Amino acid sequence: MNLQLEQGNLQRHAIILEVVPEDLEYSDPALVDAVGRDTTDALSKDGFAIEPVYTGQRGGFLVDVFVPFLTAAWTNKDIILADASALVTLTTPVFTLIRHLYEAHENRVGKEAFQRATIKITVEISGASISIEAPDLETADGATKLAQRFQTQHPTVASQVTSQSKVKVKGSVPKRPARKRRNK
Repeated sequence: MNLQLEQGNLQRHAIILEVVPEDLEYSDPALVDAVGRDTTDALSKDGFAIEPVYTGQRGGFLVDVFVPFLTAAWTNKDIILADASALVTLTTPVFTLIRHLYEAHENRVGKEAFQRATIKITVEISGASISIEAPDLETADGATKLAQRFQTQHPTVASQVTSQSKVKVKGSVPKRPARKRRNK
């Protein structure tokens, strides 16, 4: 694939990644930024291209995540998917992004704190959204299950999904739990 074709594909297949504090009043901007940076670093290693989006506001992390390999998958979706929905083609990179987001949050706050207050994920496709829970990420066919859940909750939108559908993943980071103090 030549560079010009790759750049054209990058422009067409963006997923918006937004990492924000769960509660603006009690936010932890350093944690939000760290989770966002760790997630985009992991995505970059997986071949995704990242481009920051300037909003002019403070207190969040917003980037476009470009999925260059989605074009090949979309072109061959009939072969790849056979009897499955085209939605799976779109949710596969979304699922990878979500897994990295969860892992980045868990690495930053620790396993115990992560289990008490996990990051909340919302996936929006063409204006319709669903929430993702940590157990949804533990299966090997998570992208398929994500597509099935989306299709069940939003059948009309799911039937109209194309490679041009607008996709947004939003992670709401809870405040880092206070550390336990040692008794002297």
